Parts: sequence; C-alpha cells; structure tokens
Amino acid sequence: MNNSTSKTISYIVFAIIGVGLLVFVFKDVDLSAMWNDITHANYWYVGIALLLAMLAYIFLAARWSLLIESTCDHKPRFWNVFWAEMFGYFANMALPRIGEITRCGALTKTEKLPFDKLIGTVIVERMFDVIVMFLLAVVTFFIKIDFFGSFILDKIVTPTISRFSGINFWWILPIFLLSIVILCVFVYYLQKGNALSEKILSFVKGVIDGFSSVYKLEKRGLFILYTILLWLCYWLMTWAVCFSIPQTANMTIIDGLFLLIVGSIGMSVPVQGGIGAFHYIVALALTIYGLDFNTAGLLYATISHESQMIVEIILGLLSVYFVFRKKQDYEQVG
Repeated sequence: MNNSTSKTISYIVFAIIGVGLLVFVFKDVDLSAMWNDITHANYWYVGIALLLAMLAYIFLAARWSLLIESTCDHKPRFWNVFWAEMFGYFANMALPRIGEITRCGALTKTEKLPFDKLIGTVIVERMFDVIVMFLLAVVTFFIKIDFFGSFILDKIVTPTISRFSGINFWWILPIFLLSIVILCVFVYYLQKGNALSEKILSFVKGVIDGFSSVYKLEKRGLFILYTILLWLCYWLMTWAVCFSIPQTANMTIIDGLFLLIVGSIGMSVPVQGGIGAFHYIVALALTIYGLDFNTAGLLYATISHESQMIVEIILGLLSVYFVFRKKQDYEQVG
C-alpha cells in the first residue's frame, strides 16, 4: 500500500467516524428549529470571539517563533510561522493530529529549517499547553467544587473507572511482551549502523534538540507571557460566544473557563476538527446548568464550533497560497 492510498483510507475512516458522531449527537434534534435559533443569534459577540481567536493565532505563532529561534539559531519570519500554523490547522480538517507534522513541513519549505528540530519544538509547545489546561482545570474545579465536581465525577471519572473495571488484564501481558520484542528488534537494527538506522538516530537527535529548546530559551519571560495571553484569548472567546444566545447569556467568566476546558477535551478527540466530539461534550457540560442537551446545549456548541471552523478554513486556504508561493520563491532563488 503506497503512502497516498494510506492517507486516503485514513481520511475516509476518520471522516466516517466524525459524521457518525454528528449523526449520533443530532439524531433527536429539530434541525429546522435549531437553524431558526442560529439565524437569530447575536453575531456581534461571535465576531468578538473570532477576533480573539485571531489574536490567539498571532500569540501562538509568536510563541513558536521563540522556540524555533532558540533551537535552530535562526529567527524565522513571523508571517512564515503564522501561515505554517494555519496550514497545520487546515490539514487537521483532513486528518486529525497531522497538522502538527504538516506545519513543520510547511516551515521547512519556507524557512529551510530542519524538520526534526521543528517537531521537537512542537512537542514542547504541546507539553506546556497540557500543563496550562491541567492547572486551569484544577483551579476551576476548586472554585466551584460542588457544582463542577458532580459533572466530572458522574460524567467522566465514574464511566472511565467502569470501563477499565471490565477489562481483562490478562490481555495486557502479551501486548507488553510484544512491545518488548519490537523494542529489542528496533535496538538491534540501530546497532547495525546501516543507512536507515543512521536516519532514525539523526531524526531522534533532532527531536531531542528541539525538545531541549526550552532549556536554551533566552526569552523565557516572553514565552510565558505569550502562553498566558494565548490561553486568555481562548478563555475570553469561549465566554464571548455565550452572549450570542439568550440561553447562555447569564454565564459567568468562570463558566466560560469550564466550557473552555471541556471544549479542549472535545477537540482533542482524533476526528477531523473535533466534529461531533466537541458538540457532544460541550452540550453535555451545559446540561449541569439545567439547559437542554438537544436545544441550548447543541445550539451553543454549533455556533462556537462552526464559526471557528469557517475562519480556520478561510485562513487555511490563504495559508496554502502563501506557503506554496514562498516555496516557489525559494526554489527560483536556489
């Protein structure tokens, strides 16, 4: 099976999963009534949310630029980094999680930077974002522990424990042993010193160099500032959408933080653009406020997700143009 065929099959599989989730989530929804509610939403607040999203993209690119400069001893052009980021978001709509690789590939073409080191910087980024999201979740949990605690316990912790309790752990032993065998074979081929093993070792070294960029980072304060501003934009844009419909207009800023956390979990599910998964978990989260899952819950989730997706599609299409134009410029100069 060649690479293009594999990608096509992966795209189709994840697309089917995403559509299946959407069908499952919206199966009991009166779509005509929802469309009427969507058309009567206050899009001034949606516009504010999208402006905050644009600011978040800018802070994201600025933060990544700092890591790249620290790792590669090269200060990349800001707009090359920005359009590479948008290229990655656009790619995620085709195959989930491939955007992290695609944006590194795009920047490799436009800035002539080592791909493996860029992958390392992306790992650092994601590590920091996971830490920030965890800290925000802890803060939110303890601010309104009685309110949010029941949702986390009843909807996340208890179902997860019940699923794991039904697992036959005797299946884990052969999987563990197989992993050890694969690791031993991998180490054996690395020690043989052939061309493939050298490429693998070179790639791993580049990733480690990129990962270590945080220790060599001279502008750590600026990196932390960009991270704070990035998540502040995420937080405020999530809250702003609440004011677009009357059912969620009374949400507090802490409620907006809670929706950001559960929405981030929904977007992390490996389907294109989080479709279906985001809608389900956000609508479910809104039920703890007494809102109906099929009306207010999915209405908020749909406006929030689809407005964001439209912006990412527009910026993604522009990124394709700018990335390939810049690539052609470099090829002509070379």
